[in-house]
Amino acid sequence: MNWVTIYISGKEDFREDILKSLKDSDFPFMQGYSEANDLALFWIDEKASVRDFKKAIGSKLVFKYRLHFFASVEEFVESKNIKINSFTKEEQALIRKMKAWDKSRNNSLQVA
Repeated sequence: MNWVTIYISGKEDFREDILKSLKDSDFPFMQGYSEANDLALFWIDEKASVRDFKKAIGSKLVFKYRLHFFASVEEFVESKNIKINSFTKEEQALIRKMKAWDKSRNNSLQVA
């Protein structure tokens, strides 16, 4: 069996739920390690499709964590560059402000 590498990015803390879902499915996969917090690495059978991989994860998790799937790290990096460069400076500042607010809100919910 040959393996294909798939990278996944998404909202914070998506890895545990994905792993649980994949382990509960019959989908053949191996978990890899990525030093980037916002990027997970998996190997899937080369005969399997990314669509089947997404089905094994489940649509609820794909939408909940806004998961994006990539065939290489370069695709992931390029997607980040496109997202950043497609907004005006004002929009980028607003996005940073919203992310900071969301992060502080999540931290305050965890403390309570």
